[in-house]
Amino acid sequence: MNKLLSMAAIIALATVSVNAAGTAVNTEVKNTATLSFSVSGVAQTDVTSNEDSFVVDKKIDFLLTHDDDPKHLVVVANKQDAQRSFTLTNESNAPQKYRLDVSNLAGKTYDSKTDSAEMQNLEISIDGGGTWTAATKATAELAADATLTVLVRGDVLADATDAQVMNVQLEAVAIKSDGSEEQSTTTADNKSSVDTVLAEGTSGASDFENTGFDGKYSAWAGYLINTPNVALKKLSCVWKDEVTSPDTNAKRIPGATIVYVFDLHNAATTTDATGVTLKDTLSTDYDLTGTVDSAKMATGVASDCTCTNGDASGGNGGAALGGDAALA
Repeated sequence: MNKLLSMAAIIALATVSVNAAGTAVNTEVKNTATLSFSVSGVAQTDVTSNEDSFVVDKKIDFLLTHDDDPKHLVVVANKQDAQRSFTLTNESNAPQKYRLDVSNLAGKTYDSKTDSAEMQNLEISIDGGGTWTAATKATAELAADATLTVLVRGDVLADATDAQVMNVQLEAVAIKSDGSEEQSTTTADNKSSVDTVLAEGTSGASDFENTGFDGKYSAWAGYLINTPNVALKKLSCVWKDEVTSPDTNAKRIPGATIVYVFDLHNAATTTDATGVTLKDTLSTDYDLTGTVDSAKMATGVASDCTCTNGDASGGNGGAALGGDAALA
């Protein structure tokens, strides 16, 4: 008989455990058990147990995912308000409040791309972009099974260079109404009061901070710089000085004609520079009356300026734009 009762108790507890998995917190669960038996083949009056009751504890479980593609958004230097999107899902059996923190992942690798720069002015929005909050000041409360779209944005440095990577992390932290972080109840189970269990898990070995069951969950997104790497070099040579002969030996004396060569170079391998305009203003040391300007385009990289027969070119095969003027 004792063995039968023991087995019945185990079955009852197992059944309650399954049924309570999605039950709202603080729900009172009441159960009785009935024992039927016979003596010498004659049915006897059923025996009913006492009523056992307990309240359902609070299970804090949630998930944060990055939900817009690609994993690394292609941006250019000085891009303002570059935006990513995440989804926070409350899988708890109660409403839950969260603190949302966004930060740079300095030096860490996400999706095979290692962080090499930082986003500036990181902000968070939980109302579709209507209101933006500083990186560590956003909070949100979700009903059980509710989801929330969380937007993150930041600015790209003006001097960011081609192929640089910025990885950012959005972390959701389960908090109490007073802003303190939720903690699991560490004392023995109390059937008449609500205990708290942090039950959020991890999402894989590649995750940086998701250790599981600590009331925190993170997701990641990145930015990839595709921007021109433009450089400008200005070089000069003397064409003639009206005194020295031959002209190849001309010197930079008053009355000499000076020729400039400009080397424009885009070192980026993936991004073109468009709308390029070169502006050159000569100093007052030049006599610009009667100045003859010339311009030409060539390929290559100019490392020096060579004047031959009134023409100018850049050494090593490169000359971009050239113009000449006489020294006053």
